[in-house]
Amino acid sequence: MPELPEVEYTARQLRKSVVGATIQEVQVFWPRIVGHPDVETLRAEIAGRSIEGIRRRGKFLLMDLSGGYLLSIHRRMTGNFLLLPPGWQVDTSLRERDVATWNVKGPTFVPPADRELHFIVPAVVDGTVRTIEITTGQEQATMLVHTMYCRACFRFGDGRYLLFTDPRKFGRIELWPREREAQIFATLGPEPLSADFTVERFQMALAQHRTSIKATLLAQEVIAGIGNIYADEALFYAGVHPLRPANSLNVAEVARLHEGIIVVLERGIEHGGTSFNDYRDLWGEAGDNYNHVRVYQRAGLPCVICGTPIERIIVTQRSTHYCPSCQPRAAQGVTQV
Repeated sequence: MPELPEVEYTARQLRKSVVGATIQEVQVFWPRIVGHPDVETLRAEIAGRSIEGIRRRGKFLLMDLSGGYLLSIHRRMTGNFLLLPPGWQVDTSLRERDVATWNVKGPTFVPPADRELHFIVPAVVDGTVRTIEITTGQEQATMLVHTMYCRACFRFGDGRYLLFTDPRKFGRIELWPREREAQIFATLGPEPLSADFTVERFQMALAQHRTSIKATLLAQEVIAGIGNIYADEALFYAGVHPLRPANSLNVAEVARLHEGIIVVLERGIEHGGTSFNDYRDLWGEAGDNYNHVRVYQRAGLPCVICGTPIERIIVTQRSTHYCPSCQPRAAQGVTQV
């Protein structure tokens, strides 16, 4: 699932690319992706509105629309955004030809053939899923490019398309009056990269939880935006075992973990997010942070600090990676990363 760094990185790309654009039309290819209101109301209310701002709250990407509306998009497990330049065309003919295949794949997007264009897209070519570079004006100009699993797309007044792709169909799009934002996100904890996330507030929150520190970090009401990847990385940074009860951390450990959360999240954003499966940025490119993780999905490999093999356990049904030497079950000194 895209976590805070992946959503924030895409939000920054969108902020540079689509703020000020007018949404001419919204096409929804998988109706259940719309959580609120119904599909037709959402389409009617969004059409003609301009994008005034792009923000993030936890793992939610937020679009401030003209007229006081807020579009909330949660990517869940496999949701991605892809921005297509002007000239691309949407082919929905599969919906009439083969409904079963349409429900899996969605529409086809065809690149323009009348001008040279370089663009990287996730695509299915000859039955193989891969990322390809399209150069129109050459042989690829006649190739139909099947962008993967598009569930909704926004057509801008300048001809560009913003696609929301989601192979597993868990993502959700919702439209709300902006004044309801506080109510909608009332259960989310503080933003870990904001001034509200203080050591004192973090310590008070942990003191109220007897569950494991790994499970506590994943609880969005404690901290907004942290998921499996960055919880593992932050715990390693702090030298804290993932099964330690959250309320067992001493003052020094809480301070170190607070620092580690901020460091690993900012590092993730700097490297464009962590791509190890489905996540791609706005241009279809993978993030580089997977090459910079210390423990996540490194089971059996030597610890970058002490050389001890990284171990994998299951915590709250999630794969969890840690160094048994640098992150002992009993409280002791902290790891320097």
